[in-house]
Amino acid sequence: MKVLKFGGTSIENREKLQSVLSILKGALEGGKAVVVVSAIRKVTDHLLEAAQLAAVGDEEYRTRLEEIERLHTRLAVVLLKDAFRCDTEAVIREGIKELRDILHGVELLRELSDKTSALVMSFGERFSASLISAYLASEGIDAHYVDGRDIIVTDDRYCDARVDMKASAKQIRKQLAAMAGVPVVTGYIGAAPDGSVTTLGRGGSDYTASIIGATLGAEEIQIWTDVDGFYSADPKRVRDARVLPYISYAEATELSHAGAKVLHPYAVGPAMKEGIPISVRNTLNPASPGTMIGGEVPASAAGEPRPVTGLSSISTIVLINLSGSGMVGVPGIASRLFSCMARHMINIIFISQASSEHSISFAIQARQAPRARKLLEEEFSEELKARQIESLSLRKHICMIGVVGNRMSGHPGVSAQLFETLGKNGINVIAVAQGANEMNISFVTDADDEDKALNCIHESFFLSMRKVHVFIVGTGTIAKSLVRQIRDHASSLRSHKNLDIVTSGMANTRSMALNPQGIELASWENELQPRQDGGTIGEYIEKILKLNLHNTIVVDCTASQAVAEAYPQLLESSISVVTANKLGMAGSWELYETILGALQRSNARFLYETNVGAGLPIINTLNDLRSSGDSILKIEGVLSGTLSYIFNELRKGGSFSSIVRKAKDAGYTEPDPREDLSGADFARKMLILGRELGYKLEYSDIECENLVPESLQGDMGVDEFMEKLTVVDTDYERMMQEAGAKGMTLAYAGEISEGKARIGVKMLPLANPVATLNGTENLVVFTTERYCDTPLVVKGPGAGGEVTAGGVFADILRIASYLV
Repeated sequence: MKVLKFGGTSIENREKLQSVLSILKGALEGGKAVVVVSAIRKVTDHLLEAAQLAAVGDEEYRTRLEEIERLHTRLAVVLLKDAFRCDTEAVIREGIKELRDILHGVELLRELSDKTSALVMSFGERFSASLISAYLASEGIDAHYVDGRDIIVTDDRYCDARVDMKASAKQIRKQLAAMAGVPVVTGYIGAAPDGSVTTLGRGGSDYTASIIGATLGAEEIQIWTDVDGFYSADPKRVRDARVLPYISYAEATELSHAGAKVLHPYAVGPAMKEGIPISVRNTLNPASPGTMIGGEVPASAAGEPRPVTGLSSISTIVLINLSGSGMVGVPGIASRLFSCMARHMINIIFISQASSEHSISFAIQARQAPRARKLLEEEFSEELKARQIESLSLRKHICMIGVVGNRMSGHPGVSAQLFETLGKNGINVIAVAQGANEMNISFVTDADDEDKALNCIHESFFLSMRKVHVFIVGTGTIAKSLVRQIRDHASSLRSHKNLDIVTSGMANTRSMALNPQGIELASWENELQPRQDGGTIGEYIEKILKLNLHNTIVVDCTASQAVAEAYPQLLESSISVVTANKLGMAGSWELYETILGALQRSNARFLYETNVGAGLPIINTLNDLRSSGDSILKIEGVLSGTLSYIFNELRKGGSFSSIVRKAKDAGYTEPDPREDLSGADFARKMLILGRELGYKLEYSDIECENLVPESLQGDMGVDEFMEKLTVVDTDYERMMQEAGAKGMTLAYAGEISEGKARIGVKMLPLANPVATLNGTENLVVFTTERYCDTPLVVKGPGAGGEVTAGGVFADILRIASYLV
């Protein structure tokens, strides 16, 4: 014999009921069956709404009753014929009449008790069971309506009753054991000893099915719903959630109590006591095996062993905290607190107490919070007056997340992995509780972080493929190259690194594209939409913060001061930053310190390798030297690809002005070459290196020789400047000759030592590494205590969109390896 429970979504229309019929016929082929049904979807809500409207004298409740009557009558018309339809319509009309009389009384008294609420809500199951028993009978199945009030005996806690198992078992055997055909039982409802209606709490039909199955010794209890089974997390919140083929009774209980809505929390108990398996199946996908709940997981169903089985969460809770020095070492405080809550039927779903006994925190449903606070203020009024208890506070807008798994017990590192993942994503844990059986770690956090927490935990414990969400600022040359590199290497990263770089946003001052699931990189320019927010970085950041995705990195491919000034806000929000924009680390000392301060207070990462040497590992090399205890004596080199090219060509012969024109035509310079010749960009790079060495430097502290003659620094167009630049040709020709005569060469190079930074034209020996540069190559020479006789040289391409984008991409991957 099997017990089949069908939820409200499984019976709401003709198509679904035809599926129910097919499922039941299949079950009957193997023997007898008992059917338990819920109210049709949303009917219980509508009944409660009608009662609440009546209680305040709002005659709209009559409209609600008419809607409920139409819903059931319409279903009777499409399902049933002749006598079946007439009899069922009569049952519905009589039920609606009784409901109308009850609610009219509520309207007159302006009072809605729990006893009346339970009676009103019971009609949902009574209507659905009448309909379905008639439908099955009309289809040739010997089906009989059974009222749950006749077989489920409870106490008088009307809206959340406790079942008297012994008395219920006696009634179930009496009513059902010898019944021929298929009993169709109203789930969710029972009766108190005086015969008044009670309910078992939302989802209580599962509990009814489990009680019946355990009493009658069913071979299986089937819970038919609208999902494929228990998932590793709520699939509405976690897109990558997967169906769990098999979980233990204990895991199902923990997940249900911690918020998983697939199964009523009490439904596992009766079945577990009798060793009866529970299967959770999808009415709309009956071919799916669903989830089997039983004892230990069989080896054939275990799959890859994982310490965590599933995640669940509860959103509508409030955390109450009782604290005070007078609680320390005083016996009975906790007993009085929990006894007070128990006496008044307030269910506690989470408890955490400090080892100092200074505070006790517990979570309850939000709707019970005002009453709970009042009761506790009365219970501890003397202690509050005497300041033995200093604080009784409520924290709202929070959620509780449960991490459940049989294999967590004795498995080192689960807690570490959990809280490390949360910390890296900036998710604040307000309170934590873990049972001695180590099967459930529950924690409380802000409700705004619920989805983010579930996704990052699920990814950490369940997925080999990890995601990093990238938001790019700027769509210029570097950004275009970066997008192309991410696209071209996506497959390789997934295959070899189990890493999925998801480009979730791109924006410039004119347009924006946002998609948490990832922008299509092959056509990203088509996804950009005109911005309506003024085009500021602030609005883009607000949108990123609102999405609140886990493992988020913002990538700055601009040269914008406003974007650089936004770094502290991003870091404070636990969003990592990769930047090719020098205006942050080479900005004012105040901004520099603000960025570092935000970084210290955050678990986010901030990488800016390309600020100095494009794709060259200059900052990483410097930091590695210092971290390993080496002392940097001097840094020198060439950090401008443009100026490197000009002086490299000057050694080969040719006039200075013609080489500058050649560099401009080749795209090596800015549109106005004076920006390069001023040395300003080089100076910013030296400023960054100086600050990395610990020197408190401003841009004005950098001694920088401007290669633009003073006579040409006035207001003139680029063409005019290029024509007049020939005035310096003779000077450079002379300097090159002098250097050659001395066996030396010229270079525009910089040097940092003893807290001073200088940049300018220098005469260097031909043996100097700078003399070996070609094209736009950059070079940095580190002279340290360890690398004194033979300095450490970093040399390579120092300019170009592809090279810089490659450096940015490398920084993204470094942060990704930290996050995942």
